[in-house]
Amino acid sequence: MRFVLFCLSILSLLLAGCQPAAPPFRGSATVIPETAAVLIAQDPSWGNTEGPAVDSKGTLYFTSRGSFKGIVSWTAKEGAKPYLAVATKEGPGGLWIDDQDFIYLTATGEGKILKVSPDKKVTVVAEKFDAMPAGVSKGPNDLVVHPNGTVYFTAPNGYDGTAPKGTIYEIPPGGKAKVFSQEITGPNGIILSPDGRTLYVAHNTALNTSKIVSFDLSQDGTHSRAREVATIEPCQADGMDVEEAGNLWLTCYSHGTAYRMTPAGQILEKITTEQKALTNIKFGRGADNRTLYLTSSDMARATGYVYKAAAKAPGVR
Repeated sequence: MRFVLFCLSILSLLLAGCQPAAPPFRGSATVIPETAAVLIAQDPSWGNTEGPAVDSKGTLYFTSRGSFKGIVSWTAKEGAKPYLAVATKEGPGGLWIDDQDFIYLTATGEGKILKVSPDKKVTVVAEKFDAMPAGVSKGPNDLVVHPNGTVYFTAPNGYDGTAPKGTIYEIPPGGKAKVFSQEITGPNGIILSPDGRTLYVAHNTALNTSKIVSFDLSQDGTHSRAREVATIEPCQADGMDVEEAGNLWLTCYSHGTAYRMTPAGQILEKITTEQKALTNIKFGRGADNRTLYLTSSDMARATGYVYKAAAKAPGVR
């Protein structure tokens, strides 16, 4: 009998050794390569920075939500300077630049999606779209523009998993904003796959539990239900970007950490920033598409910061 029990014990140990490894990071001891981002700009007038994006000329733009509420531009030669005061009620949130250098942004306080032409003319892309009752919605947060012209944007309602489920909207080319999905809690960061067939959205189900979901997009305008891709802890999911190869980048607000992961959710590496209120991440364009730009602030949102880091693989744009 003892011999049988001994053999069963040995068999159990062997079988345990054959079990698949635990998912990276979620309680795993897996060592994840880490790089510290380099500070390139800071200003107390920015308060909280968001929405980095680079135009075709290589100029970086980001949003400012401090005493200056609007868009800031930055180049290595000229440094940072105010570009345009816009969405001045609370300051703009997410920002996206299309191939013609039109800037799209979320006017959070105004509850609008705006577009800024290269000559700084501001037009309203969408307004009066809110599907949530007054007092529940916190307004639009982040956005992405599909190559076909469709705009997708998020409205979280909350950021710690306790608020009512948020809304993802879409604006068809030439059309009005409509609800895309109300399936998930706290939708925040949003990005498209390189081929434009998948929409990824980051959200929080608890204060430090973040998830990424994906939606399959069809050419006829329909889409699948949300499919969970990854769970990341500890993290407060914020902005996202994507590589040419399809790997994702996700920023974790209050943790000063951005994670690179496969579309299946395997974490490959991380970038850290000294300031913890990390809000978003975007690749440069053209010859600069192996540089990542990150926006952040101190946790009191007193001063805004912008960082950069070298990427191991190029971004889509």
